[in-house]
Amino acid sequence: MKKFIIIEICVVVALVIGIWIGRLTSPFNDYTHYYKNADNAWIKVQEINNPPVTIDDPDKKRLEKVRAAYRAVFDNYPDSHWADDALYQLALLPRSDEEAFTLYRRLIRDYPDSEFADDSVYAIAFASYEIGEEMRKKGTLESVDAFYDRAISLFTELITIYPGSVLDAEAQYNIAMCYKGKGNLDAALTQLDNIRLEYRDNQILHRIIFATGEVYYEKQDYENARIEFTNVVDFGDPNYAPFASYYIAQAYFAERKYEDAIQACQKVIELYPDTQYAEDAHFYIARPYEKLERYDEAITHLEDAIATFPDNVSIVAAKYYLAQIYQLNKDTDRAITTFQTFADDPMHVYDHRLSAQYEVAEIYKEMGDMEQAIEAYEKLLKDFPDPHQRADHPSRQITENYVQTLKAEYLRE
Repeated sequence: MKKFIIIEICVVVALVIGIWIGRLTSPFNDYTHYYKNADNAWIKVQEINNPPVTIDDPDKKRLEKVRAAYRAVFDNYPDSHWADDALYQLALLPRSDEEAFTLYRRLIRDYPDSEFADDSVYAIAFASYEIGEEMRKKGTLESVDAFYDRAISLFTELITIYPGSVLDAEAQYNIAMCYKGKGNLDAALTQLDNIRLEYRDNQILHRIIFATGEVYYEKQDYENARIEFTNVVDFGDPNYAPFASYYIAQAYFAERKYEDAIQACQKVIELYPDTQYAEDAHFYIARPYEKLERYDEAITHLEDAIATFPDNVSIVAAKYYLAQIYQLNKDTDRAITTFQTFADDPMHVYDHRLSAQYEVAEIYKEMGDMEQAIEAYEKLLKDFPDPHQRADHPSRQITENYVQTLKAEYLRE
């Protein structure tokens, strides 16, 4: 009897467990509250991400937690209203560029009608453009055209597939910038001309006109470049007017209109005194003065700029240039001192320091002070054992035999 009861109880328990498991594994049970759970998951991720984290957030644990929360939304609720939102937000917080591209591509593929689809296409296109720009500026031996061409293709895709996108103007503009990066300046001008009228009432117009001026400048069509830059200045756009004004000075200088270049530099300094371009103009103005052989004025401006803006990116080149102007002005003492100070500064680039030391020796030689020249040449050989990277640099001719020959000639005198 006891055995029967035990068996009976086990059967009943098994039956209850079976019913419970059956309910738990029902094909409909997990989806009863699917969308409500998705909403709750999205609310939760918003709570976690308040205030919003950034890719450089110092709290790496919180950043990882936010990333995980976004991924949980689109992984667990791919058919919900929030899936594409979460996917896009995670793409903005990637661990690597490759991960970002993967997420953007997934959004484009799985949610082509998402409000973020055009943003995702744009993000990949713009990244390709930026890679091309970085490679071009570094002068890499790799072909950069592939990146520009890919960017053009993606920008065109955005314009075609997502008509009316708020990114349409940016895509059109960046196609022109890709052509400019490729060196296809005529195609860049054509693209800029085509969109200039279309976006005449858009804020991007100032950028279009500025870029048109840049293209003309690269084509060495300085007159048309100045016309476009003057248009930008007349618009008074605070972001582009100072740069355009500085470009006008450069255009005059390139045309050897040095007096006009001086006036243009002074205008930049007067109109935009608190900008980087005014600071740069303080250095640049020495160049037209030097070309006009007004060395004293060139020196005054350059010395003032070096003293006033010691952190300017042009400071190193300016110090070397100053020594050259001293030399042109027949002020050999200051030329030697400035070149030598430059050569002895370990913070400067090796080749530039070597060049400065070579100039010191050459100045002494031209003066006929062979004792000082020989000492300077010996210092060059001692302090700069590696040759200048440029194969045609005259310092490569300075060898131990060369110095010994100078000594022998000097002693014979």
